[in-house]
Amino acid sequence: MEEARSARRVRRQAWRPWALLGGVVALSGAGGVLAVNSLSALEARNAQLEQEANESEARVAELQALRVSMERRLRVLEQQQQGAGSLPVDPRKAREQNAQMMRRETARLNLTAALKDELTRGDAWLDTLGTEALRLELSERLLFEPGQSGLTPRGTEVLGRAGSVLAAVEEHAVEVAAHTDERPQSSEGEAGETSWELSTARAAAVVRALHEGPGKLAPERLSATGHASFRPVVPSDSPVNRLRNRRVTLMLRPLPEAPAVPSPALAPVPAPQAGKKTAQR
Repeated sequence: MEEARSARRVRRQAWRPWALLGGVVALSGAGGVLAVNSLSALEARNAQLEQEANESEARVAELQALRVSMERRLRVLEQQQQGAGSLPVDPRKAREQNAQMMRRETARLNLTAALKDELTRGDAWLDTLGTEALRLELSERLLFEPGQSGLTPRGTEVLGRAGSVLAAVEEHAVEVAAHTDERPQSSEGEAGETSWELSTARAAAVVRALHEGPGKLAPERLSATGHASFRPVVPSDSPVNRLRNRRVTLMLRPLPEAPAVPSPALAPVPAPQAGKKTAQR
């Protein structure tokens, strides 16, 4: 009997290390799962913090750009007021001009974000013309094949992004002007096409894309002009400069005020004439 109990004790002692080892393995597995979950949570949190930091940096950059732009607008307004001297200023007109400048400034910031890649690569240029207009220039290679007037799929997509921003600017028109160089490359079936014809056709194609694109710009807000090679921005003395001159300009300006329609003048009523007295005999 004693020998049986001793045998069972020995067997229990023999299994004890294995039981302990199993417990250690189980704890290690659970710890590994917890560690993996913790690591995944830390990575997700880190990614979230990086995204928030990038968004904060973008917002700070946007606010700085807005501050610089408003300072520039303020200097221009001060110069205008100094030049005006003692001329009376219409408060209503001044408020309207300030509101228009704010709309164009908002459009400039939105275009900068919408065309970030194109602006960085040097395929687009964006600037302001004093307090009167906002100018966006797009390179030929961004919109057209050499010598052709039909928009490329990429050009249609870029104009869709730009048109959505421009369409949101109330009380403003978009003037489209296309420019070529002095040596247009005629496409097949268009032999003899001049720079005038090519630039005019391109301007019309851009206007059509802005009207039919996501922005749905109203026709009365659009105009198209072809300038051929006669308004270069740099001398056309090298392939690089000629490429720079082949461009399309979108000018955002306030809509012209509608002329006041004079009220029809009332025709003067003739005075009654005194009747002639006839003597009757």
